[in-house]
Amino acid sequence: MSESTVRSGRTWQLWLALYVACSMVVGLAVSMLVLQSGVGATDVVLAGGGGFATSFALCLALPAAVRELKRQS
Repeated sequence: MSESTVRSGRTWQLWLALYVACSMVVGLAVSMLVLQSGVGATDVVLAGGGGFATSFALCLALPAAVRELKRQS
């Protein structure tokens, strides 16, 4: 395995950890907002999970979108 492949793999792991951390913050923020509305625990968990999943999906799509925009330029 070449040195550049190892470095890019580690870089990808760091980006993935950053995506998870940011998505956790979004999920927690959504949960707190929904909790303030006075709904049940199930709705809070579902809303927080939806916020996390949506944020994580957008974070994963971002590098592909940037690569595509660079390719078109």
